[in-house]
Amino acid sequence: MNLELKKILDERKDLQKFLFIKGFLITSKDLKNIKDNFPFYSNFELKEINGFNFWIYKNVPFNIFEKKGKTYFGIGHAYNPFTMEFDEKNILKYLAEKNEKGESAFIDGVNELTGIFLLGYTENKNIRVLLDASGMQYGCYGKVGNDIFVSSYIQLVNDILNLDTLDYVKELINYRWYHYMKGNYLPGDLTPFKEFKRIIPNTLVDYKDGNFAIKRFYPEKPLEYVKNDDSYKKVIEEASEIMKKNMQLILKKWNRPAISLTGGLDSQTTLAAANGLYDKYATFSYISMYRESVDAEVAKKRAEKFNLKHSIYKVPDNNNEIEDFDILKRILQHNEGDIGSNKDNDIRKKIYLMNNFEYDVEVKNWIGETFRGNAYKYFGRTKMPKSLKPRHYTSLYKIFFLNRKLVYETDKYFKEYIEKTNLKEKLFNYDESDFFVWEMIDGGKNGLNIGVMKFCFDITIPYNNRKFLDILLRTNIQDRISDKVHLDMTKYLNKELYDMNLRVINLNETKFRKFLANVYFTINSSIPF
Repeated sequence: MNLELKKILDERKDLQKFLFIKGFLITSKDLKNIKDNFPFYSNFELKEINGFNFWIYKNVPFNIFEKKGKTYFGIGHAYNPFTMEFDEKNILKYLAEKNEKGESAFIDGVNELTGIFLLGYTENKNIRVLLDASGMQYGCYGKVGNDIFVSSYIQLVNDILNLDTLDYVKELINYRWYHYMKGNYLPGDLTPFKEFKRIIPNTLVDYKDGNFAIKRFYPEKPLEYVKNDDSYKKVIEEASEIMKKNMQLILKKWNRPAISLTGGLDSQTTLAAANGLYDKYATFSYISMYRESVDAEVAKKRAEKFNLKHSIYKVPDNNNEIEDFDILKRILQHNEGDIGSNKDNDIRKKIYLMNNFEYDVEVKNWIGETFRGNAYKYFGRTKMPKSLKPRHYTSLYKIFFLNRKLVYETDKYFKEYIEKTNLKEKLFNYDESDFFVWEMIDGGKNGLNIGVMKFCFDITIPYNNRKFLDILLRTNIQDRISDKVHLDMTKYLNKELYDMNLRVINLNETKFRKFLANVYFTINSSIPF
């Protein structure tokens, strides 16, 4: 329990609403006695279902549907570009009907969904849960004593249970190079506490007969790679149409959506997918450091080309310009799991947007890295080992240099993740490095970040659809590394935007940096200790 934060928030009632904002906790434990106190502070509402207590932050979408002894539930938002359904209760009914046909049909229905959610069902005091395609809804689970917990915030359960942080995690987050290579996140399915594990996207978490069990449901069969120009063209068209339908469905769920627009390819493709709907969308950029001004300028040119309103949020340069900065920073880092500090400019950005954002949802462009060969790009490689060892995962994860103790322990946690989720047995012919990006960087790091960013506003991600991602993984790795796939989607969706040929290159992605990263990856992966 964070007693210091509790003391602050007990006094600052106006800031209590930001603690574990838009979160949830599912538990068998009776917590009614703390409903109005830390850490709930009356911001969570209770719904009892089949022996489980569902604590849901006020106004978070929460739907249930009962069918033949099963109570299906969904927390968060979802929409289906294959059926064009956007009402979550109807989606639960659809999944229940699918489940009557068998687990495979149920999973096929889940794979059609875009959104940020946790969903599942209860039956006879058992419970099954899973996350959205990439785990943008962070989730963790565990059992303490006779009580189980499934939560959107790991520190929420810690504030209730007062757990001990793993020594490994303490050492890791204080390690000099921990913050490099994608920022703060833990390896495998690790959380700061031995009693809890992170829910991995592409897996089912079952609690049955007093125990938790994990089952991987994706991939389910070998990937059919494109064989020629015609099959490649079909993939681009199929994926582009899914994006287009997602942009249509967003308009049915929110009144004032705004696309987060930069100078990069992910947001350009999202903008292209909104072609024909530009009178209903706005765009925005932010500047929290100098280099983001270049992105904002290119974004503005793209928006103006198609007569979209474009807002540029200029984040203050100094912490003292943000009211309650120090307290809000502590809340945000606690919400993120207390697994490392964040840069002040990033905290200022979140607080400033929370106070000034004029739309009701950000259309975010994350997840695109999953099919852009991110591991290859970051390490400047054209090939990856066909089968990755735990040490390869550790080398993809962080730079450890001479701290071999951390290397060895990190290897151990990746080995546990690989074995527990049956990744090797279910990988078929997929590129394993794509799953590191998908399940570690997206599900591990970005899922945490999205939870914190809900502090600012609602967020949806049109890329976050498992069938969409699966379609694009069929393309040649070299086409993904070169961004041909992204560019061809933009060209298909909006050729005028494609012809503008505007793109901001990440200045950090130099050949020399990639060379050094590859040297590290090669050497660290080869050392036998």
